[in-house]
Amino acid sequence: MEWKANWIWDGSGEHPRNQWSCFRRTFDVSSEYDSVTLSISADTKYTVYVNGEMIGSGPVRGWTSEWYFDQYELSGLEQGENVIAVLVNHYGIGTMHYVEGRAGLLSQIDFYNEGQLVNQLITDDNWKTINHDGFVKETVKMSNCLSWSEIFDANFFPDKWETLGFNDHSWNRAEVIGAHGLSPWGNLIPRDIPELTNEPVFPKSVLSLKEVKSIPQHFSIDLGPTFFPGEFASNSGKIMQGYIVTEINSPQDFGGVMTLTFDAHAEAKWEFKLNGTQYKSKNGKYEKITLKKGSNLLIVDVGGSFHEPIMHLAFDFPKKIDLAAPLSIGNSKFLAIGPFFTDTRLQIGKPILEPVSEDKEYLQMKKVTTLSELETFKKWAKAIPNKHVCTDNVSLLSMFKEDIKTLSLGFQHQNMVLPNRSFTKVEPMENGDTEYLIDFGKEYLGHIEFELEAEAGAIFDFFLFESIHQDGRIEHTFSLNNSLRYIAKEGRQVYRSFIPRGFRFMLLTIRNFNKPCKIFRVKVDVTTFPTGHVGAFSSSDYQLNQIWEISKHTIRMCAQDTIIDCPAYEQALWTGDSYNISLMNYYTFGNYDLVKRCLRLISKSVYRSPLPESHVPSGWQNVLTAWSILWMMACKEYYRYSGDLEFIKEVYPELKLTVERFKEFMNEDGLVEISAWNMLDWAPMDTEHKIVTHQNALLVDALKQTAYLASIIGEGDDEKRFLTLAKNLKEAINTHLWDESNMVYVDSIHEDGTKSKVKSVQTNLIALITGCAEGFRKECIEKYIKNPPDDFVQIKSPFVLFFYYQALMDLEHDDLVLDNIRNNYGFMLEHDATTCWEGWELIEGDFSRSHCHAWSAAPTYVFGVLFLGVKPLEPGFTKVEISPNLNGLQWVKGSVPIPQGKIDIYCKDLGDYIDLQITLPEDVEANIKLPSKKTKVLVNGKHNDHVENGFVHYQSNFVKCN
Repeated sequence: MEWKANWIWDGSGEHPRNQWSCFRRTFDVSSEYDSVTLSISADTKYTVYVNGEMIGSGPVRGWTSEWYFDQYELSGLEQGENVIAVLVNHYGIGTMHYVEGRAGLLSQIDFYNEGQLVNQLITDDNWKTINHDGFVKETVKMSNCLSWSEIFDANFFPDKWETLGFNDHSWNRAEVIGAHGLSPWGNLIPRDIPELTNEPVFPKSVLSLKEVKSIPQHFSIDLGPTFFPGEFASNSGKIMQGYIVTEINSPQDFGGVMTLTFDAHAEAKWEFKLNGTQYKSKNGKYEKITLKKGSNLLIVDVGGSFHEPIMHLAFDFPKKIDLAAPLSIGNSKFLAIGPFFTDTRLQIGKPILEPVSEDKEYLQMKKVTTLSELETFKKWAKAIPNKHVCTDNVSLLSMFKEDIKTLSLGFQHQNMVLPNRSFTKVEPMENGDTEYLIDFGKEYLGHIEFELEAEAGAIFDFFLFESIHQDGRIEHTFSLNNSLRYIAKEGRQVYRSFIPRGFRFMLLTIRNFNKPCKIFRVKVDVTTFPTGHVGAFSSSDYQLNQIWEISKHTIRMCAQDTIIDCPAYEQALWTGDSYNISLMNYYTFGNYDLVKRCLRLISKSVYRSPLPESHVPSGWQNVLTAWSILWMMACKEYYRYSGDLEFIKEVYPELKLTVERFKEFMNEDGLVEISAWNMLDWAPMDTEHKIVTHQNALLVDALKQTAYLASIIGEGDDEKRFLTLAKNLKEAINTHLWDESNMVYVDSIHEDGTKSKVKSVQTNLIALITGCAEGFRKECIEKYIKNPPDDFVQIKSPFVLFFYYQALMDLEHDDLVLDNIRNNYGFMLEHDATTCWEGWELIEGDFSRSHCHAWSAAPTYVFGVLFLGVKPLEPGFTKVEISPNLNGLQWVKGSVPIPQGKIDIYCKDLGDYIDLQITLPEDVEANIKLPSKKTKVLVNGKHNDHVENGFVHYQSNFVKCN
């Protein structure tokens, strides 16, 4: 399209923090037209309305320099005056799926008549704008991976601002930033996938009603802007040395408790000093402390390494305490002393600096115990703005609380979850707040919506999580502030959250109300990639059916504007995860356009980092070496399943560049030696070194697969070079990474040249499936895979189980695959899982970290191969192998999506013979391997008894012998 519109903004700056801005433009429709197209984009997110009706939201995630725009066909415009209104949320920071650009809005409405452009409405300085005061900016991020938590006060901004009749005369004129093509966005790209779904889902039940009392005072302090000013990325590896100081003013002498909490990834000291007394704490621990009447000096050492430099303080005392920054610096509550040192160290393949020594003045500051001694460090003092301090952290209030009593749950309390006009009447509690526990029955990702009637100022806190233990203990998802706060206005009202969240369970806590309120409904509008439920599996084994269903639901909830790892904690496109997940998706939904989008986004990261990054597009720049390699392999698998040759031509330059970059990391022994994140599994493998076996082995396979891709697009010289590289690397692996005495591939070579003493199933598994192990070595490893030795590091995540299942199927040990699936996934079902867990015991005492993790949905792929036996023999399923196998079951049936449609299979053991019925598109050629000699086969309604060597060959409307 031809852009005439300008980028505009509201004057709040290029990088406003958690900014919510409203824009409006009235316009007349007078000329004749037969179609109207709205084109729109914003940085970071927009929601657009026309005449008060929500039209859509976006844009999809992308690299800032290749930003996307959306288009909508508008119908039903009024003759005469109309209005377009846009709400834009700019993050002002990077997340794990957004690289900070700058704030802006771009919109253009084109009116056409008989194919000719007759009128336009563009963003310019005639648009009106204002800050949306209903959104509280002093919040904390939902996690180190996501954007800001949502706090909305319905009393501070008028309703109906999106409608035509609203009076915007007091609003400001928008500022023009520049024309389309302006940096950092450049020329915008049309959205490359359909709009996501909007499916209303109501909860299944209210589980409990309690009276609770939350910890009285808390402060969540974002240290980033003070210690890393001007840094908008969300990089891990933030190292800093400094202190946070506050003066606690107490009305009298009393004791109480204090908790000091950092981000869960933090390598912090958890040390603080109160009135000269030193404390050594840990995350979330209740420390008993004593305050004296008047001034009390609290000094917290915030030295350490952080992903998200945020600190939480919570206090429980008999009376309220007041906090103030000492040294009379403004009205801030907290003072930073430092930083004495800061650095951000990226794991992107480049050498990582040695650990830093502690600064001399930083060490001297440790001795400070009084305000007078603090004066000597005044030159280091910086007031932390109160806008960087949150006192409405719903996650802390929901976790650090006292259960006063549990109340009986009459049926009227279920009314709030019913899809009708009934309501739940909520009476104020005598001594605390009202807390409902609500179960949605499954994990979902979407926008919370509710309707209620309440007095002005009543607070509705929604805290979301994924799992509850049998004894009622809640698993609070690892470092996740998965919450929403809504402060009611007077009367009846509806609110729909603007931020999608993943969860199954909801704690709804109602605070600050003195008269009864009513809750008419609570629901979630599920948002996911639009797709038909094409893939299917069922069998005579009910447990396996359940396992397939929870795996399928996991894949669906993790299909958004990209494949994502999980709905709750990160919502990120992880490069290595997408290799497994795309294969699972091919057998459940066949979303080839979504997979292609992911592979394309990953490819662009090679222009920022030496290798494809671990997750994209992200404000956290990172290279996880195995993930870079798996992207190469995923491109080949995409071609194998889709037959999309044009896409291979598109990404081939990045594939070739990746190979060249890996050559730069090869040492004199011919092995990849790289300073990056070199993990494979959440297990105690010995991989925190530069020379790591599993990634060298994976690269052998990736080089072969990339050589194949080079051959199909006519790059014969590249094919030869890549195959030579693979051959040489395989030889180097077997020369330097095999331990002959223990008959095992070692995990790594240490920096002093010694081989690792750790033996792991994972390393040897990868050496096997990549073809690096041959002869007697291969025989040894096959034994380890079939019966993992007790002294080996065992597999700790379903991610690696995916490769394990592939190896066992190749070894024709389907029985071991099914035993493992029944054991591990059966354990999930036993504990009420509706989606697949990330791993086991990743956090002590918890089942998992993420309870809906797409890398864990291996049964969707395994059952498609192991039971249904469907594999492409030629790219794009123009020719397919179908080899059904009952594996001891009485019957199986299912469907596998393919680019031409789907393949339906039904297979049943009738005793005297096996009944096999197959339906597939007429333009697909099939080699059908029969499960036994006594098989009667029906293909597209036609019987065939002519079998040769156990196969029936199907092609073009007739069945013939092979």
